[in-house]
Amino acid sequence: MFHNDAARLACAERIGTPRLPILGVFLGAALVGYLLTMNVTAALGFLGVLVLFSIASQQPAVLLPPLVILPVVMEATLQSVSITIGGRPLLNFYGVVNVGLAAAVVFFMLTDRIRPFDSLVTGAFVLYLAAVVFSLSFSADTMMTVRSLVRISSGFFLYLMITQFLTEKRQIDRLFQIVVIVSAIPIAVGLYQIAIRNHFALSRTLRIKGTLINGMSYGMYLAMILPYIFGQVVFAKGGWIRRSLFAVLFLAGLVNLVYASTRIGWGVFALTMILYGLLTDVRRLLPVILAAMILAGVLFAPFFAQSFGGFFETDWRTYLSNDIRWDARSAEYVTASSLHIRVYVWRHMLHQLWATRPLFGVGSGTWFLNFDLKTMGLPIASHSDYFEVLFGTGFIGLLLYLLFRFRQLVLLGRFARGRIERRIKTTVLFPCLASHIACLGMSITEVWQSYACVYWLSWIMIGISECYYERHLQAQPDRIAPATTPPDIRYN
Repeated sequence: MFHNDAARLACAERIGTPRLPILGVFLGAALVGYLLTMNVTAALGFLGVLVLFSIASQQPAVLLPPLVILPVVMEATLQSVSITIGGRPLLNFYGVVNVGLAAAVVFFMLTDRIRPFDSLVTGAFVLYLAAVVFSLSFSADTMMTVRSLVRISSGFFLYLMITQFLTEKRQIDRLFQIVVIVSAIPIAVGLYQIAIRNHFALSRTLRIKGTLINGMSYGMYLAMILPYIFGQVVFAKGGWIRRSLFAVLFLAGLVNLVYASTRIGWGVFALTMILYGLLTDVRRLLPVILAAMILAGVLFAPFFAQSFGGFFETDWRTYLSNDIRWDARSAEYVTASSLHIRVYVWRHMLHQLWATRPLFGVGSGTWFLNFDLKTMGLPIASHSDYFEVLFGTGFIGLLLYLLFRFRQLVLLGRFARGRIERRIKTTVLFPCLASHIACLGMSITEVWQSYACVYWLSWIMIGISECYYERHLQAQPDRIAPATTPPDIRYN
């Protein structure tokens, strides 16, 4: 008995011994970060990277749920706090998380715990990522391109961790449930803002931020997550209490989406739900969805007229003019002027690109707060994911990007056509395919991928869909070594 207790005590001491050196390394990293930058925020950033790397290297699957929750509940906070060197922003705390995530994935690759090309999207995405890396050679602002590279690759790294560390159906189900349930937090915050701050007034000047960085990010997040909540109401297993709770959450999310007042969010949601109906049950579900949308259009007709009215009241030649004073005279930047300013910006981007390097671009992420200020005199986004890619990586980069997106849709279509359990199709695979088609359509006029939460959500759902598909394939008889066929003894 004594020897057993002594052995347990010695074991506990051996386990506890490394804690002091590890703590010393953490504090040392914080000190190094402070000495290099003379910035307390930078010191905490270095410490955060090291802690994130340590957790991920030991328990990668445990790290996934917090990473799923993080952008939803803290997007505004993480992007508002930044690390600066010499007065110039280097990374915000999202960048710190992204760097830590990248370091962990590289570590897993070196130790053969992650094999990137075992995941199905990797091949096509790596080609596009190579174009982004190559744009560093010609970048007009190397630091901006580095930040763009970190942001673009972060979602892919999260996707790799999901597809290669979630091996059990229980794990996949749990992560999907977390994605859906955590949406209750920003929806509840949005309802509070409507009731207390907006006083139920349909005002475009009081956009709902929720817990996300701005109204645009919030609107796109709702447009992408609401179809999954709808699937929990209509198709998922469960009693009437569970369905009722998700029905209330879905209706509350719809109210938030209307008050968020983002045309891109409305468009993505409407297109996603129509495609969802086509994929699931054309005869029964699609008429209900269309009827609900028509009813919503009637109820909120004045609101929609205020938002879209300027497009129909403006002479089309105005949209192609160079008179930006017309935009300044517009009562609201988000109404009639928005289409004109988009065309105006795209023309400037093409002119600047053609005058420099049309094949390879001028550096990913260098338009906003750089070329826009130099060429137009005011900071304004590109308002198009495709033009953003074209300007940053040239026509070659845009071609590789379109190849990656096409490959992505082909794979999502393959997942949806697979002989997977119907419930998984209707609650996960169909809304994932529909939302990505809708988002790629809206990429013509919006840079939704610049919002960290929405960008991560797209990669998370692709990863979860692939996990379900791969698990289905592993369960197929042809994936198992065939046993010896017994003799046919029916006629013996």
